[in-house]
Amino acid sequence: MVMMNMSNRSKIYPQKLHSMRDRGEKIVALGVYDSPMAAWADEVGFDVFIIGNSGPMSLFGHKTSTTVKPEELLFMTQAVSRVTNYALIVATMPYMSYAASLEESVRTAAWMVSEGGADCVQCHGSLYNADFIEGIVGAGIPVLAHLGLQSVRKTMQGGYGLKGGRADEAKLIIDEAIAMTKAGVFAVLLENVPSELTEYLCDTLSIPIISLGSGSKADGVYLVSADLMGYSVFQAPSNAGQFTNVQIEIKKALKSYKSSARAGNYPTSEQTRNMDAKELANLKKLIETTEKSKKHKP
Repeated sequence: MVMMNMSNRSKIYPQKLHSMRDRGEKIVALGVYDSPMAAWADEVGFDVFIIGNSGPMSLFGHKTSTTVKPEELLFMTQAVSRVTNYALIVATMPYMSYAASLEESVRTAAWMVSEGGADCVQCHGSLYNADFIEGIVGAGIPVLAHLGLQSVRKTMQGGYGLKGGRADEAKLIIDEAIAMTKAGVFAVLLENVPSELTEYLCDTLSIPIISLGSGSKADGVYLVSADLMGYSVFQAPSNAGQFTNVQIEIKKALKSYKSSARAGNYPTSEQTRNMDAKELANLKKLIETTEKSKKHKP
């Protein structure tokens, strides 16, 4: 694997993504949730790290993002931010944390930045929370708007299928994207929408459009690392790209360890540490002395 020249790299900020869009340079984002993956991916050279609800779902077994705890998103953001030097870190706002009041919205966003180490936050945008999202931006915290399929609105949206396939659905997503742009978000992430809608918004809006299963015509693409590698308790979505399947190698290693342990072949002599002969002799004397003293006690 060819790694990037680290000496020529610098921290990425939202402005850099706008410059990349203007140059026609594809933005590449990755969903990351732990320190090893963040460290490796930052070395490879991704532009954006997104700590999304898919993290607790993939790794902690949540069947829906509405049960994801704020602390889980915070802990994952901390794990990523501690080892990331270059990528823009985007932490997803917890469920319902930006739906009740402007004060709560800003406070939670600030919490993800000050405690989690995030650079920005991600919000599932709508026409109804645009004012709160604008308030977060106004407080000095950049926002990535997530439109299209929104896992926190699964019930309202009627499941996880394609969004924007009908003309009225597509028009609503367009209206939401315009509202998010007016609210001051630095980019829009489109999940599971038709490529024609993605292309239209790229041509219409002045901010980067990032595709998650929404075609190749966007300014950037996003893929969850768990889907990319097959490391999840759930099957990857059909529109996700899987570039390897680590489950095969992990299960192979687990079976090998189990069979070796059962047969008494693990640990081997090379994997075993022994006491110095002199120290072992001293230990035996100490044990003998202790046993003798016990026998002589009344």
